[in-house]
Amino acid sequence: MAVRRAARPRSAAAAGWDLLSASPYLLPALLVFGIFVYFPLGRVIYMSFTDTDLLSPNPNFVGLRNYSTMLASPDFWFIFRNTAIFAVAVTVIEVILGMGLGFLMNARTRMQGLVRGAVFAPVVVSTAATALIWNYVLNPYGGPLNATLRSAGLPTSGWLSDPDTALATVILIAVWKGVGLPAVLYLAGLQGIPRELEEAAVVDGANRWQIATKITVPMLGPTTALVFFISLAGTFQTYGLVLLLTKGGPSNATNLLGYYIYQNAFQYFQMGFASAISVALFLMLLVIGFVQLKIQESRVHFQ
Repeated sequence: MAVRRAARPRSAAAAGWDLLSASPYLLPALLVFGIFVYFPLGRVIYMSFTDTDLLSPNPNFVGLRNYSTMLASPDFWFIFRNTAIFAVAVTVIEVILGMGLGFLMNARTRMQGLVRGAVFAPVVVSTAATALIWNYVLNPYGGPLNATLRSAGLPTSGWLSDPDTALATVILIAVWKGVGLPAVLYLAGLQGIPRELEEAAVVDGANRWQIATKITVPMLGPTTALVFFISLAGTFQTYGLVLLLTKGGPSNATNLLGYYIYQNAFQYFQMGFASAISVALFLMLLVIGFVQLKIQESRVHFQ
């Protein structure tokens, strides 16, 4: 009987030689990455400590003044609250609805291809087209939604122009635009579950509800964690929908951090202050990413 010998650990010199040999292939990519990622990031961090305004050629170093102004600003905290509500609401809805649509897309029916295409179609629609469609549908005067409600004798609303409904309306539009990706991820997760587990459960007398709640949903744990953090990180960066649908109005009801950064940078020319908000948002996303990695490493792996 042949005995397999244990592989010897590679020496540091051999590993160093491999890295040196690979350097000519890695350096171009690293150079591009550094120019378009690390340099802009470092520049924004530097500007957050200055009073850069896009008008003065020589900005002054102001230390932590932009950060203290940000933390003392009622507008910042109001917009941060909007962003948190928006991010949590969109994420929770996309997780729940995405899982349900994943089950629907996984069902073996004659309409399977049509269902999958219909669910994923909004994802590939541009943000500009999305805003155009929903601005027409939700038009408070001639839009089809209010016209239908009037014909049914039901109360109508200004939707995007009403401070009481604007944020909820943007949340639903964001879900319509983005839920297709979580649904596809859940579809992939469902197709990755071994069918032997379900067949064994059927032999043991389990019904469909028990199979779904005791086997399928728990086995989708890694997918749920991925969908949750992808959606959460993406919603914190939402900018285009707000710009095209409401411009942060009415009365800042739909203003989110992404659009607030744009306002301060390119409308008020307060680049230093906008950079400080950008750094704060970057740190939030960094924490979200770190928590995601820790959860995936420790809690959602099935053998």
